[in-house]
Amino acid sequence: MPLPATGERHTTFDRMDMPNPTHLYDLLESRWENIADGFAAVWAEGLTVEETARRLGADPAGATELTLEDIGLGFEGDEMPGDEDGIILVGPCDAWTLAVQVQWMDVTEEPRLSELSRDGGRAIAIGWHGDGAHRVEYAIDGRLTFSAPLEEILDPLHEYAEGLRMPTDWDVPVDVGSPTEEMITTALTAIGRLTGRELDEEWLETPHVRYLIRRTR
Repeated sequence: MPLPATGERHTTFDRMDMPNPTHLYDLLESRWENIADGFAAVWAEGLTVEETARRLGADPAGATELTLEDIGLGFEGDEMPGDEDGIILVGPCDAWTLAVQVQWMDVTEEPRLSELSRDGGRAIAIGWHGDGAHRVEYAIDGRLTFSAPLEEILDPLHEYAEGLRMPTDWDVPVDVGSPTEEMITTALTAIGRLTGRELDEEWLETPHVRYLIRRTR
């Protein structure tokens, strides 16, 4: 089902006013080709990698350094994740930490965001699966303050939204480009302004720490 249009609806498919409108989505896809099937990420303010993982409920046993591109490699024996286990990669992102998840969406759940942001911190998460369920969740000081479809992320981040707009032409031809990819890029741009560092090639190429969020067995 196509996402609903918001704001003024344009009647043309001209994207020339927004150069490279999908560049951050494209960058992620270049390191994780299954991104369209599902992905989640959370930025947490002022925490170490280890503390971020702990508050997300990750298992410290078997923590391994690797890149997003290699996140599915190197599992052996009892370390092999089950279908119900979450797989996350956690690394520093200047004054914040960034945790990305490629199996399940634990990092977007309200209890995790409350934990990540408690004691005066902030945490912002985005996630999606398949062709829908694109969400943003924003918590401040242990309380979820905003939860909505991803196309509404510029509302809570309005002070970081100058020059940004969400796509409104959800029926654009395939050969013009995907408004969903543009929406995700716009969201990542706003989050980068909030945290002080936009998602970049350096972060994606640097090994970070992979953890599993184990389900009760």
